[in-house]
Amino acid sequence: MSNSAKQIYILCYPGFQLLDVAGPADVFAQANQELGKEVYTLRYIAEEEKLASASGLPIVCEPLSVCEAPVDYLFVPGANADPLFAASEREAFISWIAEVAPHADTLCSVCSGSLLLAKAGLLEGKRITSHWAALSHLEQMCPASTVLENNLYVNDGQLWTSAGVLAGVDMALALVARDHNHSLALRIAKNLLAFMFREGHQPQLSLPISLQEKASDTSLLKLIKWLQDNLAEPINVEAMADHMATSVRSLHRYCQDSLHLSPAKMFNELRLEQAKTLLGDKDIPIKQIASECGFADSSAFSKAFSQRHQLSPLQYRHRLYGV
Repeated sequence: MSNSAKQIYILCYPGFQLLDVAGPADVFAQANQELGKEVYTLRYIAEEEKLASASGLPIVCEPLSVCEAPVDYLFVPGANADPLFAASEREAFISWIAEVAPHADTLCSVCSGSLLLAKAGLLEGKRITSHWAALSHLEQMCPASTVLENNLYVNDGQLWTSAGVLAGVDMALALVARDHNHSLALRIAKNLLAFMFREGHQPQLSLPISLQEKASDTSLLKLIKWLQDNLAEPINVEAMADHMATSVRSLHRYCQDSLHLSPAKMFNELRLEQAKTLLGDKDIPIKQIASECGFADSSAFSKAFSQRHQLSPLQYRHRLYGV
């Protein structure tokens, strides 16, 4: 990377989703702070000088004309249905995207911002993703593209597309890692109390959220939360049934009917999910991760992790750091 700061242009329009902008912007601002110099310059551009986000927070923008080739970064955030549709119907706005975006070294969409890129004809033949609620629209608009349904973000050449809202933070962290290194991205993730550096192919909905969404019984929700809080403890199925004040047989039925997992399998999956997060911090020894996630020893942890992810814990960590 050159000594000059990369210019990041963030394209705004009335009713844009604030977190789609603020999340990635904070990641790049944190990179400046961590490195003690400005390596990224954030610039907010729009057709209007002043406009409001979906939450009503106003923002002052520079005119679109300040974004001239060569462009280092161009970010296109998403919005809820009505403001997104309104933006997509602004002919001059879409024409500007179609003209300028192809000249960006890195072109990024966050959440449903991908639909604006699609309207501008920039996604055909690409591997792309978006918020899960926008995927069907994206498939209809881009029949020649490969729409990946369960990814946090996808990179295809200059193009980066991400899933909803906070996945824009994951994508921005990946871009910082690309421009600099994984250690910097991990420090920023810690500062923002975000997930440890997550790869793009991970599911849009985390395992705990997915399990909670499927759980139809309040007591089952409480069980999931209890298990998350006690991953290191040697909790067996009998203890789980006691916690729910039910029988082991009923617990098995609840879990299979709602989660399509046995109680023991559910607990193991929660432990392995937490292990993936901890592996993102290279300063935490594998032995400590095994202990904190409730495995008898490093060997048992490695075997369980390898069976689940087809990589050993050490291989997974090396892949995160690109070594």
